[in-house]
Amino acid sequence: MDKDFITEFGGAVLAGGASKRMGFNKALVEINGEPLISKVANSLNRAGVVNLKIVGGESKAFTLLGHECLADEYPGEGPLGGIITALNHFNSEGKKHVLIVACDLPNISEDLIGKMIEHSLKEPKSIVIPLVDGHLQWMHVLWPTSVLPALLKSFSNGERAPWKASKGLSLLRIEGIDPQVLFDVDRPEDLTKVL
Repeated sequence: MDKDFITEFGGAVLAGGASKRMGFNKALVEINGEPLISKVANSLNRAGVVNLKIVGGESKAFTLLGHECLADEYPGEGPLGGIITALNHFNSEGKKHVLIVACDLPNISEDLIGKMIEHSLKEPKSIVIPLVDGHLQWMHVLWPTSVLPALLKSFSNGERAPWKASKGLSLLRIEGIDPQVLFDVDRPEDLTKVL
């Protein structure tokens, strides 16, 4: 895959969650000597998504780690607010697609990212989303910026769940994915599995 064109894609890592189940900021927990937020961001960079922002969370700490940050336009309003923040930013830069992932995916796959980008190029108006064990993975999605008006309308009507806000929009499901690739670290016991 020619990685030059991938510069047309934006990338965002959502880091604004409260980490209540973890008990401390999971974005900064180190896995094999690397903060989780950096592990995720670096995987996106290696896959060719070089225009990358961290949305929400402890921006001072993330900046010290060398990451560019965006303030969440809707702090405390859940992941949909962060998704809209990222889409707004990259839409204003003229990007047509934005890969938006959660900060708690230690096994994130460059191969899966590449596959999602290829599918997005074939169906540019569709939301590209992995399907694992019968469940759509809403925290690892390649969004066309064209869906922004629909998401904003749902958000203004009180919707906060990305899957509900996306009802009626075109979805392109990616199947056959190893569930471990999208394993998320939510609790201290999840960390032990990764470490």
